[in-house]
This record gives sequence, C-alpha cells and structure tokens, in this order.
Amino acid sequence: MAPQLVRITTRVPIPPHLEHNAVLSALHTYEPLITAHPYLVKYERRAVPLEDLLDDPFFRADGLKLQAFVVHERVPIIPGVASKVVVIPCVFQSFAAGARCRADASGGVTVRSSYEVRRKGEVALGPGEKEASKGRDVGPYEWELVELAVIECGSLVKPFVTHSFASAHREILQRVIDEVAAKTELMRKGDFYV
Repeated sequence: MAPQLVRITTRVPIPPHLEHNAVLSALHTYEPLITAHPYLVKYERRAVPLEDLLDDPFFRADGLKLQAFVVHERVPIIPGVASKVVVIPCVFQSFAAGARCRADASGGVTVRSSYEVRRKGEVALGPGEKEASKGRDVGPYEWELVELAVIECGSLVKPFVTHSFASAHREILQRVIDEVAAKTELMRKGDFYV
C-alpha cells in the first residue's frame, strides 16, 4: 500500500517585544528545535549522509549548512501508561527564512518540516491542509513562527502520527519562542554569558 501524505501547518505568534531575527538565529542553530521536543530523551550529532540527500528535492540549493543528528524520543503509546523509545535520524538545513528538517522515524514515517519566521498571514494554507491551533495569545503581532510539515506514513499509523505530531509540534514552536524570549531577557539584563 502506498504511503499517505498529511500536510500540517502550525503557527505560533512571535510577541511584539521579541525580535524576529532572534528567533531566526535560534532556528539556524537547530538545537532549540530538538531540545524543545516534549518527548526528547537524548540526541547526538552524526555524519551527514550525503548519499541519502542527493536525490531528495526537499534539500534545495538555497540552503546553507547541513547538519545531522540522531534523536531519541519517548513516544506515548497509551498516555500515562505506556511509551516506547524511538530513534529518529534527522538532517537539518538552514535557509534565509529558517530551517528545514527531514526526520526518518520507524515504521516508514518520514517527516519533512520547514520552520520559518514569516510575517503574520504570509503563509497561506494549501488545499487539504490542516492548521493546528495557534500558540498563546500575545495580542497584536507582526511576525510568527510557522512550521510547514509533510508527513509520509502508512494508513494504519496515520491517525496516531497526525494526532501526536500536531500536539507535540505546537509545544515545540512555543518552547522555541519562550527560550529565545528568556535568553533575550537575560542578555538585556546583562546576566547571560556565552
């Protein structure tokens, strides 16, 4: 049976007091996107598998640095009762508006996500796309952190993958914004050391 594609767009407003370029800089380091994951157990860097990337049109010529990781996540099977640790090799590539990531999970699940800093409303939903609910209400804002994800998976796991993805990735985007805001505040106070 051919894999099915699910497209999900997730948006979180960037508060007006936070520079959108600070969020963009965080995306270009990749780790904030990994460490913000609510199911993260651990992660480590690995060599970039160039042979796997040559024929993947997701990684484009407009991209800058490539970096690869192996991420270990504890995915809930029955929330609060049972979970399973999954190992997910992933590759990141930065570009002018953000970062893209391809994650190859077990069971034939591949996620291609683009994390972008965009003006509010700049990214429209495509036909058949779902939009996950927005992050916290920050009042009027001009910029948002947007994730455009395409999930490729089998029909049997599609409902589970779609549900767990949407809720986890809303939290990831919000945590990235919160982390950048906290670091910005520490730097403003002079309490942040690199």
